[in-house]
Amino acid sequence: MGFLPKKLRSSRSASSFSKQKSKKLSKKSSHTSRFSPEQIINDEDGDGDAVGREQFVTCSCISLATGSFTLTGVTSLTASLGNNNNNNNGRSSSAFSNGTFDEGSYSEEDEVLLSHTQQQQPPLQQLQPSKIFLRTADLPHMKISATHSRHSSFSSLSESELVNHIHIPSSTPPLSTMEHDMNESWVALDDGNGNKAPLAEAAMEALVKTALEACMDRSMWTPNGGTAKLLKSGVWEDTIFDNSPLVLHSHTNHQHPPNPQNQNKAVRIPHPKGSKGESDVLVWSGTWSHTYYGHDLPAIRCEAIVNMSPSSLAKLLVDSSRVKEYNKMSIGRDDILVLHEDDKWVTKICVAKTKPPMLGKILVLKNLLHMEELPGGGEEVGYVIVSRAVAHAQEDDAAADVEDPSKVVHSEMLMGLNVIRAVEGEEDRCVLINLNHLRSPMIPMMFAKKLGLSAAVNFINDIRALC
Repeated sequence: MGFLPKKLRSSRSASSFSKQKSKKLSKKSSHTSRFSPEQIINDEDGDGDAVGREQFVTCSCISLATGSFTLTGVTSLTASLGNNNNNNNGRSSSAFSNGTFDEGSYSEEDEVLLSHTQQQQPPLQQLQPSKIFLRTADLPHMKISATHSRHSSFSSLSESELVNHIHIPSSTPPLSTMEHDMNESWVALDDGNGNKAPLAEAAMEALVKTALEACMDRSMWTPNGGTAKLLKSGVWEDTIFDNSPLVLHSHTNHQHPPNPQNQNKAVRIPHPKGSKGESDVLVWSGTWSHTYYGHDLPAIRCEAIVNMSPSSLAKLLVDSSRVKEYNKMSIGRDDILVLHEDDKWVTKICVAKTKPPMLGKILVLKNLLHMEELPGGGEEVGYVIVSRAVAHAQEDDAAADVEDPSKVVHSEMLMGLNVIRAVEGEEDRCVLINLNHLRSPMIPMMFAKKLGLSAAVNFINDIRALC
């Protein structure tokens, strides 16, 4: 509703004027119901030239829209009668002039016109609440990324206009079924209408940086027995834990973006194509140094040569329709929301379902999947793909097509990473680094490490089978 601090008018609604029209017509007076502030203030003689005690005096109000606000936070608006462009067959109300309401000119025809206009005007776009949320407490880069995002995207908003999850990471759980952990932090990834939320790109940036730093932190990882023997030979030393850090695009800090020139480069590999050594799969287990959600679960890292170009492998891993080609336990992966998609950048929400043999259960993962080309070019340098579990306001939809919902087990990808590095001098080969940090009720803690190491090797070999 818009308030016009011009002349003081009567604040009665149009419908109240209609009900009292016959009464007012029988009490005709010689004065109009419009008065200036001076007339009202100076009417001290009581001669009726100003507003009497039976009338209310306030600022004139014009209804710009009417609507409703539901308990779930959905706002629906319909433009009200206030201009002559409404769909009213060319008619306009004589009671409205220059955005003000004239009591004396209001008629029964105006009331019919007002009712008709409100019914015929199509509703404006509904403002939906966000549906997808991401944990960010364990991402040390989130604070600075969120600050950059605010300065570049919504700096015009005042502190009072900032909304939790949308503009500010918040510990408040996005779903009513979650317990409130003051040490946790959540951000919205979508705006409720299928678009990225203001902090979505900041979350992507923080997630990629954190995953890459963990992946390249030698002190975090312990090689298994077979990998330890391979490392003693020294042939992999120039490839694993590459000492030259990967420089990333900054999607939030537009004022001082990093300069990737002469920093990102292809890697050298120890074994030529066709040699026995190119089938090596190096695997490590590790734990996180933070104390946030899932820190007590083991993480798995593996690295291997894949005879496939970087772009071909990136497209394979991002394409949900091709998951069954390299995951024999998969029963499908669906994209339920695509926030961005092109050759260099993909951000989407996926639901993956797998059916491990002999367990009789269906494992469901609802993840953010984000891929971006590394600065310097995908074919020349490589790609990075991250994934992480999301909280979804429509959680039941993940198992909607499962015949027996009791057999569904919801699991969480706490951190998933695939780094695809281009190989120096060989366009049709790449190095694949995979990191997995999974939480699942189906996997007992005592077996999590062993099963994780085995699954990592199988993943690499299944990818290689497609080359």
